Amino acid sequence: MSWIRRRPRATEPPPPPPEGRLPDLDFLALVRDALEEVAPGCTAGAELKGNSLRSPQGWAVAVGPAGHGDDRHYDLIAFPDVSIQPEVPCFVDCVVVIGNPRGAAGLWARSAGACMLELLDGRERFAERWGPEEEHGVPGWRSITSGVLAYGLSDQENFRFQEALLEADVLHEIADTFTADLESPWFNGVRVFYGGAPGSVEAEVQVNGERHEAASAALAALGLPEPTVFTVARSFTLVLPVGSGQERHGHAAAGCGCDCGNALDPAHPGFAHPLPHLVAELSPAERAARVTSDTGAVMVARGIGNFLKVRLPIHLDDGRTVVHLAWVYLPAEVIEDYTRRVHDGTLAGHRFEGLFCNAIEPWGEELLQARVLLGGQRIEADGSIRLSEVLDSQHPLLARILRESWPAAFVLGNPGPGPGPGPGPSRS
Repeated sequence: MSWIRRRPRATEPPPPPPEGRLPDLDFLALVRDALEEVAPGCTAGAELKGNSLRSPQGWAVAVGPAGHGDDRHYDLIAFPDVSIQPEVPCFVDCVVVIGNPRGAAGLWARSAGACMLELLDGRERFAERWGPEEEHGVPGWRSITSGVLAYGLSDQENFRFQEALLEADVLHEIADTFTADLESPWFNGVRVFYGGAPGSVEAEVQVNGERHEAASAALAALGLPEPTVFTVARSFTLVLPVGSGQERHGHAAAGCGCDCGNALDPAHPGFAHPLPHLVAELSPAERAARVTSDTGAVMVARGIGNFLKVRLPIHLDDGRTVVHLAWVYLPAEVIEDYTRRVHDGTLAGHRFEGLFCNAIEPWGEELLQARVLLGGQRIEADGSIRLSEVLDSQHPLLARILRESWPAAFVLGNPGPGPGPGPGPSRS
């Protein structure tokens, strides 16, 4: 699902570009060149067509319809993975030509563009990544940020503004003003803009392409410096639902051991599976090329499928419950309906089907591709959405696993606080 508000399509041919404004494709050619400077080789094979720059790797950047400002403004829409259909997740940012279009394209490439590249790459080569508990993070969310870029008439003022915004730790400080309005289960674009001419300073925070009044007011109240000459500072951040995708496969702990935001009762052991089986079998290079989106809760792998992280509860005969955080495959139309319901607030109580995509010990790969019924979502006290739960299965063994109680030693591989070692229930 697209996470910007769509404007109505024009019913007439668009007017010619205003005098002095570059045609969309000419500006996107500058964007292509600027992205290439940030990440050499990233635009290999990319094509300029219509109003978009499209890469054979699956990402695209388009110029959106003019929404505000004059002919110096370009609304750029980034699509990290165009294979997610029919509504492609995207984020929007606006750049203004001050001086020359090449500079504006470069500014976008080093901020929002760098965040897109980092989202796809995941190795902190193009932007910084922060967890929800880290000093510069957004509480309750993961974030990918470009840092602060400043431009104006004085290098000294540019540096002063960069330092001021970095020291203010803006998004961390004002998070409580805007995080309740982050709607996307994929990623949310947040732009911070501060500066202007002496006596005419603008403070603005945009969330998913639109001015956020409460966050903008909070930014203005931080006591940032006034410029002595025209100076502007900006940063761009992708804010993602919690779920780092860094869990270790098969790691057992008192909790789930992962950063998924669904803490388990310490009395209940848990296992986190960081990747679907088919994705885990890929080489690191293949995985980097194919996994185009990983929010920690939703993963998309080109040519393989769409995957959703879920909870699989296994009841032990000592009264505890083991919870596996595993993955299921969902057809495109099912995951599209899922994301729509997240957006509309109609997910609670929804039931849907998928295919189980992890080997679960001690049963191993016998459970792969088992058809499962999913549901059980609810809104937690902190506003987060609880992971969907495996409720039932048509697969005979998985159905038994869900319905029966099992010896702790058989399931956990050690006696634990429950009964001593012994054979598991019959699999007949």
